[in-house]
Amino acid sequence: MLERIKNLLKTLVVRLTFRGDPSPECWVFSSVHNRTFNYNSSYLFLYVKEHCPDIHPYYVMNDGEKRKELEEKYGKGYFIETDSLAGIRKVLSCKVWFTSTAPPLYGVGFRKKYKIINLWHGVPLKKIGMEQENLSVITRMYYKYLFADNYEAVVTTSHKLVPVMSRSFLVEPERVKVWGQPRNDMLFVRQSASEILESIFENEVGNEKVIQYSDKFILYAPTFREHAPTKLFPFKEFELNELLSFLEENRIFLCIRMHLYDTTGYEWLKKLDGSGSRIRFLNEDRASDIMEILNVFDLLITDYSSIYIDYLITEKPVLFLPYDREKYLKDRGLNFDYDRVTPGPKPKTFSQFLNSVYDLLYAYDSYEQMRTETNQFFNEIKTPCCGNICDSVRKILNPDET
Repeated sequence: MLERIKNLLKTLVVRLTFRGDPSPECWVFSSVHNRTFNYNSSYLFLYVKEHCPDIHPYYVMNDGEKRKELEEKYGKGYFIETDSLAGIRKVLSCKVWFTSTAPPLYGVGFRKKYKIINLWHGVPLKKIGMEQENLSVITRMYYKYLFADNYEAVVTTSHKLVPVMSRSFLVEPERVKVWGQPRNDMLFVRQSASEILESIFENEVGNEKVIQYSDKFILYAPTFREHAPTKLFPFKEFELNELLSFLEENRIFLCIRMHLYDTTGYEWLKKLDGSGSRIRFLNEDRASDIMEILNVFDLLITDYSSIYIDYLITEKPVLFLPYDREKYLKDRGLNFDYDRVTPGPKPKTFSQFLNSVYDLLYAYDSYEQMRTETNQFFNEIKTPCCGNICDSVRKILNPDET
């Protein structure tokens, strides 16, 4: 909160002295607390840098070390900060701001002079923003005047989601734009699972062989629980040796992606996380952004993570393990009926789990029609969208041009 107050006060000072009009050829991108290079903002930034010679993109990175790393990777002249008055002035000199969370600068009345577009960072399966329970009056005012009133547009993936996004962000339905998610453009990049995973687990003797001799690849990505550790394979009769035999017999390579803060309670699995094993962890230390490789997997296993909604675009199967659904859904709340929007089996025993995995990968997939319908509900944009988003913003900047 202190950083936000500093941002607000510094921005106020610079705005009082800033003269001139911001350039429509300069676009700014930012993400969480101006300290991360992730979510939809990073993907659209890279697209603009590569494909839009008429636009100069800037990305806000207040972490000095990360900014150096990004400059080494993508070149200097693109990464700025908002800790200094000069950095704030640079942002104010740009007409268009993109964010995946909050705007790069805090203040009121920005919409009169700037085009601020919230790309957000996922489909609102869970309640977000103003739809969350027990928000105070102060919090609601904070969101309305510093965020909602400043947004030119809030971006989503389907017209069915417009009412939810409108309520969640306190904007009129007309300001919710069905433009898609830039990060989903990665789902259309052709990639080889074996090549990708070999590069991730490179220099591990014996691992290359087990990957090459796998026919199917599974990603198990459970949701992080704030008040309790996540239970992997949450079945009373779970047998590790039986799972290992199943994976071996069916030539399956299983990657488990835990949340950054899920660090304890998996010693039995950590012992398997080594060269030559068919069960490997694929956490952020090995794959910082799962969207870059999500499409290489043949099956996704999850519970309440909206990652499956992105994955539906691949038209591949999903399996759900909502073992604590009553408590979790009560605490978090969903915008939709869980059973109606989760098109996949929800096995309650370990044997059912193994049978479901086999059926989805090798036998009869009875959820194909339901997946198609759910995909259409959530994902109207089923093609790369970065180019169209850029064109839409240009039309906002120049409404009289055809």
